[in-house]
Amino acid sequence: MKSKNILKAFIYICIIMLPINIFAAELDSPNYKIVGATTKGGGLTQTLDGDYSALLEVGRISNNPRNYSSSYKMFTSPEEAFLPAVPEISCFETTTSGSTNCTTGPSELTSGGMVAICGPSGCYDKARFEIDTNDNPTDTLYAVMISEDNFASDIRYIDGSSFWPETISTHNLSDFLTKSEWETEVFNIKGLQTNTLYYIRAFALHGDFTQTEPGPIVSVTTSAGSVFFDIDIAGPSGTTAESASPYSISFTGAYQLISGAPAVTAGDRIWLDASTNSEGGFAIVVRGLNGGLYSNTTGQTIVSSTADLDTASDGFGIQNAYISQDTYSYLGTISAMTDYTGTANSVGIVGTTATKVYESDSPVFNGRMGLNVIAKPGMNKTAASDYQESIYFVFIPRF
Repeated sequence: MKSKNILKAFIYICIIMLPINIFAAELDSPNYKIVGATTKGGGLTQTLDGDYSALLEVGRISNNPRNYSSSYKMFTSPEEAFLPAVPEISCFETTTSGSTNCTTGPSELTSGGMVAICGPSGCYDKARFEIDTNDNPTDTLYAVMISEDNFASDIRYIDGSSFWPETISTHNLSDFLTKSEWETEVFNIKGLQTNTLYYIRAFALHGDFTQTEPGPIVSVTTSAGSVFFDIDIAGPSGTTAESASPYSISFTGAYQLISGAPAVTAGDRIWLDASTNSEGGFAIVVRGLNGGLYSNTTGQTIVSSTADLDTASDGFGIQNAYISQDTYSYLGTISAMTDYTGTANSVGIVGTTATKVYESDSPVFNGRMGLNVIAKPGMNKTAASDYQESIYFVFIPRF
């Protein structure tokens, strides 16, 4: 607790006229303001140098923030002795990575920063703050102001129930919460705009008529929406392989397709990388140009369908073979759709209309997926070297 310097002030006013009473004078200093200074009537004293000094009775010192200096605060009337200390914001974060100034959040936050609970690049529509109470009692209540222009004209408050910004007209006592109540909510400011600078400050309340003036201002900028999607072609062991376009997979050599032969899994896989801070996660959909492996030479198509190619006469499709992502409890888990989770030679369709292959319901960090490509030409298919299909993958973030 900061020590207080006790000040003794002697105020002299030089006058060159007959005795007079002065009422309600306001006396300024650089750090505080004295309101209602009143001279005692009928009493003048002459100093040795011939000047006159009025005996003053100091009135109430106002609650103007200039009551504060860099090293002390003046308690100036009985009711002000009950005011809580002006609170400060100890952390206000959206995009920190690997470290944080916040201390009461989940373990993922304290070890990995905001990206660990919001995904790549951090939070685009929410934030977290924590309060430095300056030794106020634990039942002290706090309200938080928010602005996009440093409180020049945009002055709003954080709603104590929804944690969204609200106007002054709807701000009320229910928006005052204890430090614990504010900080139990992982994201205690929501409904923000992307890539926007925000300013906040807090004030305290501890009983009737004890609201403090707002504390110091802190600011932070929200992240933009973040999406990363990439395709690679590599064998089954290529969990970290990177390749450049053009992307192609061939059924050649040991993987040659033969009419009437069993289904064949291509030697290479389609590898997909996906990361996003989208709150609703993402979906990946697939569609084909021809709806199967089509030959210009023969005019025939090995039609794609959701099927078990061990029992089907012929067919073509894809099958999930691998999923991984960085594991954080606040981030999402990638899952493959049922049609694409088969084993052996069961495949999902690559049709001419889009079909969902993968999804996540929360942000994902460093997602990696691998797809087998499996085909089986039937006895009625004429041999040719130009059976082919163009496959399109579309990544859809859910902001």
